[in-house]
Amino acid sequence: MSANGQVATVTPADDLRARLDDPAVAAALNNVLDHAELLAFLLGGLDGMLRRGDEITESLAGAIHEIRDSAAVDTVPGIESLKNVDLQALADSLTTLSGALVKATPAINTLLSSRLTDPQAVDVLANLGEALVDSRAAARSDPAPTTLRGLWRMRKDKDVLRGLGFMMQVAREFGRRIGSG
Repeated sequence: MSANGQVATVTPADDLRARLDDPAVAAALNNVLDHAELLAFLLGGLDGMLRRGDEITESLAGAIHEIRDSAAVDTVPGIESLKNVDLQALADSLTTLSGALVKATPAINTLLSSRLTDPQAVDVLANLGEALVDSRAAARSDPAPTTLRGLWRMRKDKDVLRGLGFMMQVAREFGRRIGSG
């Protein structure tokens, strides 16, 4: 970089300014600032939970032991299943999950602020999941055509055409988004 005919070095502040000029970075920072109070609350709670993880685990283990030993076994439905709980595995899982949650927080925040949580998107994903499960069972009992002639006959199936049309629209929209990004 040169300024007034002299060579100047790029400073970390210059790098930061360049990143702030990126609209995606600015939008992400605005989103973080919009949710700063909630994020601070969540991080404070998570920090407290991590700091007191052993104490929480011991309290939970103690409560489960008390329930196991008490007369509540006969009065609380489903309490019998707690007798089989591996407390050490539960404590290990809690530790692993809390660490993973801290690492995943930026990704979770991105997902929560995306249209992926839109009810229409959720419906599409639910339909896709059902179609995947049903298709797997159907493919086992009636395998897809393996010849060119068999594929040619599939073009008459209205459900196949509707599915392909939807996939083409998704491909078109996705192509627009990655082409402009």
